[in-house]
Amino acid sequence: MAHTRSLNPMTESPSTRCASRTRRRGLALLSIAALAVSLTACGTSGRTLKDPKPGATAPERKNSGSTAPANTNANATNTTAGAQIRSTAFTLVTSAWKTGQSIPKPYTCDGVNTSPPFAISGVPAGTTELVFVVTNQNVPNQTLWLLAGIGPATVSIPQGGVPTGAIQLTNSSGTARWSGPCPASGANAYEFALYALAAPSGLTTSSTFAEVNAAISKSTAASVISGTYTR
Repeated sequence: MAHTRSLNPMTESPSTRCASRTRRRGLALLSIAALAVSLTACGTSGRTLKDPKPGATAPERKNSGSTAPANTNANATNTTAGAQIRSTAFTLVTSAWKTGQSIPKPYTCDGVNTSPPFAISGVPAGTTELVFVVTNQNVPNQTLWLLAGIGPATVSIPQGGVPTGAIQLTNSSGTARWSGPCPASGANAYEFALYALAAPSGLTTSSTFAEVNAAISKSTAASVISGTYTR
């Protein structure tokens, strides 16, 4: 009868012991590789993030890479959507009356007949000259005051005077000065128009009203106020 012999660890053959050692080395190498992968998966600090507690927010991980600095210039202008666009309105106003209302007597032929004060703002960029024309809307081509050569930096026309450098042209009364409202009877409407020109008008003290009209027809902007006077 054949006998079956079991192997005793103490009596294993040399080849069996060699194979066993090889398996143990393989397992050790696998363990080392797994540990390296685990360490690599952690952040650059060598620590892993813990899950936040219920109701808490997990802290952000710091980015070790470089980032562009934020724009801290308070005066920076956004040139795309949301850009702030600054605009101005070309405006002529007077403190003597509200536009469309009655012109006070001191500025008429029934008073001292002095020219009213005016304020100017928002002159368009590129303007080289301003021209001021005052007309009676009830009488065609009747001019009360014509001013040319007003500088674009002018901010006011003083009461009873003209801006520095400006010239007065001959009006319908045949004088180169202010001739206040003086209707024959009833109510007349008056227009005060300031024109912005991109090129010099070329007007002189002897220019005709037709030449004034030709000059202001080339204006780039105009501001108009009105007033009435009744006799």
